[in-house]
Amino acid sequence: MYSLYLLIKNGIISSLPNDSSYVEVQIGSLKTNININKLMKIKNSNKKVTNISKNSNVAINKSKTISPEINVIGLNIEEANQIIDKYLDDANLSKLETVRIVHGKGTGKLRQGIHAFLKTHPHVKLFRLGTYGEGEMGVTVVTLK
Repeated sequence: MYSLYLLIKNGIISSLPNDSSYVEVQIGSLKTNININKLMKIKNSNKKVTNISKNSNVAINKSKTISPEINVIGLNIEEANQIIDKYLDDANLSKLETVRIVHGKGTGKLRQGIHAFLKTHPHVKLFRLGTYGEGEMGVTVVTLK
């Protein structure tokens, strides 16, 4: 197991990197996938690690600035929801209150799929379509918990 320092929370890396260089990290009851490139070695850690060959002490180098908007135009629902899930995790860690998801107007299928996904997402407090000047039907504004 790996010891993590995530902003102010400790966590455990519970998997080796997959083909996309993501590892599963558990912080309390929250499990998320994080790119291995977002991790860095901790120089002085109080945690003792067994099995040195597979384990190390690491910290997540998470930027406090993340874009308040993500564009998923042209993706299918499954691809968009995977990207949005990761984005909402990052936005939550960065303490953003609201974010914008740009999905375009099109036929409305992508918007419907994203809204169905947002209804069940643990970081989402509420969401609405954009108003005049925000992108209207082509944008969903999400308020995070």
